[in-house]
Amino acid sequence: MSATTSRRVTGVHRRMNNRRAASRPESDPVAQLCRTANTVRALLERTVLREADLTWTTYDVLVLVCACDVLEPPAIAAEIGIARATLTNALGLLSDRDLIRRELQEHDLRRTVVRPTRAGLDLAGQLRRRVDAQQSTLFAAPGMPSENDFARALRLLAQRTRPPNGGPLAGGNR
Repeated sequence: MSATTSRRVTGVHRRMNNRRAASRPESDPVAQLCRTANTVRALLERTVLREADLTWTTYDVLVLVCACDVLEPPAIAAEIGIARATLTNALGLLSDRDLIRRELQEHDLRRTVVRPTRAGLDLAGQLRRRVDAQQSTLFAAPGMPSENDFARALRLLAQRTRPPNGGPLAGGNR
């Protein structure tokens, strides 16, 4: 057998010598953004949220409800960008821990609103300070843009992905 042919020996495949190696695809900005978001999210879950027994999603829901004081569940799901079923699970966990309250809307008893409790406001404030400290550490690296510039760019990108009427994007599955 010549050196230019492929040969299988006990489960090992040797590459043929006369073939060129395939070039690796370049990482596109959106893929890199998603990978980075996943990495930062995992870091914050490990360093800040695990102690409070929260995931990023439950933390995000809690902070949003605390910031707005009262919200309807569909508005929470749309703002955070999660499925309603995921939101229902998060609201159940937060409600069971007495961090939020679900109530009937005053003017339309068919609708539900979500409000933070005092314990929820306190926990959200503590966690927010710890998340902000981690964020400051991440942005302190040389060559990083300012936190405000970075947040502004991400907000603009998010706005471009949302349809003007609040429904799903054309061609999207929701």
